[in-house]
Amino acid sequence: MRGGRLHRLLILGLALASPIGCAYGLVAGGEIRPVAFEAVLDRTMQARQLFVSEPPLARVATPDDLIVVVEEALAEQWPEESVRAYEAGLVTMGLWPRGRDLRDETVAVFSSEVAGLYVPATETIYVVEGTRSPLSLRLLSFVSRRDFLTEFVLSHEIVHLLQHVAYPELIDPAFQRIDQDDLDRAIQAALEGDALRYGYEAMGAGIDSLPTDAFTESFEEDVAENAGEALEDAPALLRLTLAFPYAAGLPLSVAEGRGLLDRPPASTEQAMHPERRREPFLVFDLRPLRARLPEGCTFLHENTVGELHLSVLFRDLGDDPSPDVWQGWDGDRFLVAQCGARLEFVWLTAWDREGDAEEFAEAYAGIAPAVADRAGHDAPPELTRSGREVSVATPALRDLARELGAGAARKRVVDVAELKAHFDPAADASP
Repeated sequence: MRGGRLHRLLILGLALASPIGCAYGLVAGGEIRPVAFEAVLDRTMQARQLFVSEPPLARVATPDDLIVVVEEALAEQWPEESVRAYEAGLVTMGLWPRGRDLRDETVAVFSSEVAGLYVPATETIYVVEGTRSPLSLRLLSFVSRRDFLTEFVLSHEIVHLLQHVAYPELIDPAFQRIDQDDLDRAIQAALEGDALRYGYEAMGAGIDSLPTDAFTESFEEDVAENAGEALEDAPALLRLTLAFPYAAGLPLSVAEGRGLLDRPPASTEQAMHPERRREPFLVFDLRPLRARLPEGCTFLHENTVGELHLSVLFRDLGDDPSPDVWQGWDGDRFLVAQCGARLEFVWLTAWDREGDAEEFAEAYAGIAPAVADRAGHDAPPELTRSGREVSVATPALRDLARELGAGAARKRVVDVAELKAHFDPAADASP
């Protein structure tokens, strides 16, 4: 179930591991028992009120099998050139350390943490062989003669299958873009929250028993305490965001029910703060500036950081920062260019109040030397504040930063449809 950012190429499920497995398994001889699987499928369809006419493909896999599945899915959807440009963009912004391969790190974390997954490209559900369950769950399984761990993993992944059928635009790789990190994270939270809730309900547990009040904190603590070696050693962008879609997603699903996927959050800010769930924010399109890059510079990547990844940047490179630094976020967009042998960036950020902009600028100035050191910049990025907007740029793109105010196409949006329409007005604007 667990995994890092795989652009929704793989829809994951979660199981926190402890010693030994259950006695009453849904898996026998390396295969899922067909009759038992159909019973779980039927209960899950009833809980989610979405249906398929034929049972989906469901397979048992080893962790080594999953490595192959993940690598093939990534290779099919994202050409090597696109993945490397994306990784270079993260490195340039200080969000990813040089010398650590993004694809390899993601696969390593995924293969060690996952208990099950649904692969949209092949419409196949996988259950990981040998996933271990806590003693309390083993005892409950013994008393009830049900394999609760495998049943929950299957129910969770079946919900993802049903989501794919009913909401293909949220899951199908054909609808995904590699330059919308914040949107991707927000939608992932909606998908995982929906799967957690209705996978849970499919097992006969009522919504009243879901621990939503303390769920986020306890879930994040459990992930940290049960982290495998690959996760413990992973860069912060993986380590600090692994729990996010589950911890943020379940409260969303409890609050909004089946309507959540009809209008999912369009930013991590909307996903993280219930009081801001329908609050508009600014989106910027920096494509008009690509033609104005200095001579010798070639466009490489454009993306949105968002509140979640801002928190990662400051928690990773800062000294115990206050959440106030990123919680005033109102939108952002960055552009990365290859200028000779160096990677350079220009970044436009917007804030709710001028005080928030000042707070961000002050805090970023404190980590700018660390950003430069990690990314290999000649000098720390420079900041310029104008009212509620702060631009950040490396030296080679300093002049381009002065054009951000007038050159960046901007729009205030509330939902996914409006955000997508801003970047591609001719495209289908459905979520």
